[in-house]
Formats: sequence, structure tokens, C-alpha cells
Amino acid sequence: MTEITKTALVTGAARGIGLATTGTFLAAGWRVAMIDRDEAALADAARGLDAARAFTCDVSDPDAVTAMMEAVIDWAGRLDALVNNAGVADFGPIEETDFTRWRTVMATNLDGGFLWCQAAIPHLKASRGAIVNIASISGLRASTLRTAYGTSKA
Repeated sequence: MTEITKTALVTGAARGIGLATTGTFLAAGWRVAMIDRDEAALADAARGLDAARAFTCDVSDPDAVTAMMEAVIDWAGRLDALVNNAGVADFGPIEETDFTRWRTVMATNLDGGFLWCQAAIPHLKASRGAIVNIASISGLRASTLRTAYGTSKA
């Protein structure tokens, strides 16, 4: 009997929680599609991780997410877990947070998670997989200078 290698897709995988999550999946014997928009940091993070593959993608771009999901499925053949971790933490007083800064945070932290869920659902239904959306304590209580970030996490 052939054992099936499960596949996880982790956004924001170049550093921090995303990179640590990647390591946890790899240690459990999974393949990991590492997604990040920072190509150089992602390449460094993925170096030497045999069961991982780096995919550069802006999670807030609907066409890029659709194309990247297809690329991940072409590579792995299946998807068993989606970890929506990518996020932008923009700090500053509300009077200095212009609409462009606000939209950048919302596009990544909210729209990105939504887009990846939509793209992943058919594959996760097929594998009976799961979605994990990473949140923040800033979504539960107000944090100084985190107007857009706190709102996006709430």
C-alpha cells in the first residue's frame, strides 16, 4: 500500500509564524507550498527544505491567487491544509493612516484570506482537508497605533 503524502499551503511563509508552521508540517512528513510576496526572503527560507517549494505570490491579487493555486496543485497533486498567515502590520496614528495604507492592510489581511479560501475549497473538499486562519490579539483589544491592523484582525 502506497502512503499518501499530504500537502499544506502556507501563506506568509518567508518568516515568523509562517516559516515556523512550515517547519511543523515538514517535521510531520507533509509537503509544503510556501507562499510569500517577498521573493528573496522566500527563497532564503525555502533553501534546503526538500519537501517544500517556494511560490511567489501577492495574496491580495485575485488572478495571481487563482494561477498560484493551479501551480501548487500541478506540483503536489492535492491540497490537505491551507494556513492563511500572510499579513501586513502597518502601525501609525489614524490621522497618518491614509486610505492607501488602509487598503494595503485590508487587501492582504482580509482579501487575501478570502481569496485563498475560495481557491482552496474544491481541493480541500476532495481531500477532506482543513483551513486555519491566523488571527491576532490585536483583533480582540485595541492596540496603540494599530488602526488598520487591529480592524483587519477583528
